[in-house]
Amino acid sequence: MPTCVECGAPVTNLYTEYSKGNIRLTPCEKCKKFADKYVEHDFVIIFIDMLLHKPQVYRHLLFNRLEYRDHGIDVAQYIKWFRLEKYYTVTNIPFIEQPVFLQYLYILFLCVIEFVVFQFGVRLAVSLYIGDKYAIIKYNYITIALIISSFGKILLILMVIWDYNGLEYSWLINIVVLTSNVEALAVFLNVGYFKTLLMLIFGLGLKVLAQIFFIQVTNNPLLLTLLSI
Repeated sequence: MPTCVECGAPVTNLYTEYSKGNIRLTPCEKCKKFADKYVEHDFVIIFIDMLLHKPQVYRHLLFNRLEYRDHGIDVAQYIKWFRLEKYYTVTNIPFIEQPVFLQYLYILFLCVIEFVVFQFGVRLAVSLYIGDKYAIIKYNYITIALIISSFGKILLILMVIWDYNGLEYSWLINIVVLTSNVEALAVFLNVGYFKTLLMLIFGLGLKVLAQIFFIQVTNNPLLLTLLSI
């Protein structure tokens, strides 16, 4: 059901179309404002409001948009690739001596594991913190909320273009992504920011543990040698 982006109340429809290209936005019966002003806004305005962490834009994306698609390759894979390459070089482990194809598969597999563990951790935290209040919650929408609010990772493309030393400041983008995740998940769950932050920290903690475990297990030079055969 469509939702008012201003107050979160359900509405019957977002607009009335009188003729092609001639629409009238529907006012919300609760707050008396337009139910979804973003219907008439282009993507640039939506993206700017996402940068500003406005809850209204996340209500528009999570409740009033029907299609969700995820295209392309996560740029963070290349950032992680660079960092692991530096790590393995310092520790004298022959990661960079492996074929590029195997390196890419290694990083891709690591990213998949991190994504799955993070999503599982957040969903588990939601079920523990929220309890029976949202027993019928659609957990796949939690994943959608986190993916949409991770738009800040696009900025990593600029760091790939710049000198690699600039990647050391990618933690700033991670902070932007985290705060965006907090805003989107808080809007979707209709809970406070602090509780939402705790849920995300729980998921991030499991993600870090999974990353450490994976790297330690695959750090064996013998395993890397076998993979290259």
